[in-house]
Amino acid sequence: MFSLSMAIIPIFLLLMLGALCQRFRFPMEGFWQGVDKLTYWLLFPALLFYKTSQIDFSNPLLASYALILLCALIVTALFTFASAWLVGAKAPTGSSMLQAGVRFNTFIVLALAGSLYGNEGLIYAALGASVLIPSVNVFLVVSMVLMHGKPSANEAGSKVYPSLPKLLSGALIRNPLIISIVLGSSLNLLGVTPVPVISDMAELLSKAALPMVLLAVGASVRLDVIRSVGMTFVLSTMARFMVFPAVIGGMCWWLGMTGLPALVAILFGVVPTATSAYALARQLGGDAERMAAYITLQTILCVVTLPASVWLSQWVFG
Repeated sequence: MFSLSMAIIPIFLLLMLGALCQRFRFPMEGFWQGVDKLTYWLLFPALLFYKTSQIDFSNPLLASYALILLCALIVTALFTFASAWLVGAKAPTGSSMLQAGVRFNTFIVLALAGSLYGNEGLIYAALGASVLIPSVNVFLVVSMVLMHGKPSANEAGSKVYPSLPKLLSGALIRNPLIISIVLGSSLNLLGVTPVPVISDMAELLSKAALPMVLLAVGASVRLDVIRSVGMTFVLSTMARFMVFPAVIGGMCWWLGMTGLPALVAILFGVVPTATSAYALARQLGGDAERMAAYITLQTILCVVTLPASVWLSQWVFG
């Protein structure tokens, strides 16, 4: 347990350092918003491209990995929908609860996988990301449009709703993480990787991605938006930190998956929700302020829950 905590502590220190830099506006006002864009549009896509171009798609674990993670997504979503209905949450609050339950912070997953399990862990984490990132984006856009849509004003001043295909294309085609996964996986399947110069450049960028991403995630923590989020936060956090990893663990046990693949899969269920959930809440009519509170509180809470969850998964799966 002590050695596990020592491996995780540097990650949280980077998160705290990012939060302190943002708090004192170091090195300048607006700097971390720029870093956030840099990591989202360049550094992290380079990391995902480089890792997915290395994945062995002939690995018999691939189908099982996809099944495990997608089942966890579905069960967690059903739990969150039921929870929102039980507490009588309105659609914007319900959709923010849904994001808090099923979204995961890919940046922290990859940082943990690399810190705890080395390069092989990073490759499994990239495999999981290649399954979950497109699936979660499609699922959330469809769900949020069905729940409340995205109103906009036409020339007559009345509200209209954009078509679902238009929203989906915007969420998928413009997402640099999905583009990098598709590109890396496609070149891998075609057998043309590593690509001269491009793969080397992507590898160099990927080395800068994780520390910069963790600093940027820390800088995005917003203590000023924490209000009385009440039972909706409790239920959505149960979905994120309990239901999601429990389903992954149960599926791994049922399919006989142990060792490193199982341990990395569980990481997707024990990290906080993604900071990008705030932007999607604003775009599609969710409760953005409540979403910001969920992100902040889950990020703070996982400082306590994450070491215990990882230790438990290592004790169970070896």
